[in-house]
Amino acid sequence: MERRLVRPLVAGAAAVAVASGGWFAYDSLRAGEMHSVHSSYAFDVKDETKVAGFADYVVVATVDRIAEVQERDGTPYTVFDVTVDQTLKGDPGKTLRMVQLGGTLGKDTWRVEGEPLLRPGTTYVLAAKTEQGRGTHQLVGGADFPVVDRAAARAGGSGPVAEWETSVDRQRWPEELPRSS
Repeated sequence: MERRLVRPLVAGAAAVAVASGGWFAYDSLRAGEMHSVHSSYAFDVKDETKVAGFADYVVVATVDRIAEVQERDGTPYTVFDVTVDQTLKGDPGKTLRMVQLGGTLGKDTWRVEGEPLLRPGTTYVLAAKTEQGRGTHQLVGGADFPVVDRAAARAGGSGPVAEWETSVDRQRWPEELPRSS
């Protein structure tokens, strides 16, 4: 290689190394940031009957652990392993991988306002839609997943479970069916 080409290449490589080192130093010293993300649906997610109608599954499930945080189009999604205690709609099997918008990547955290992430060790009524080809199920409805007393749910005395059972039944068999003339 000619000498007149070597010097600019070495200088360029040194400049890139200095700039990269500066960025890594900055990134290691900076505090983590909180970012807001938004989710939207074409229906009212506070209406349990509509959520139950849209979902493939409605289950009473206990969050076992956070399995991973995936980045999808620059936004993190937290993946939870859950154990199904009771099925209200669908045929999901005994364990599921539930995906919720938001999570922490590196030092930065993304949250949907008013929708805390699920907590391991907690039992909820969860509605989910199957994510085709991913082996996971996207939570539907955001923050309105009620926390359930696991023992009460197993004994059949949980108010939130009874409310969701009613919503699933309404979705299947509406009270007012259209009448043919």
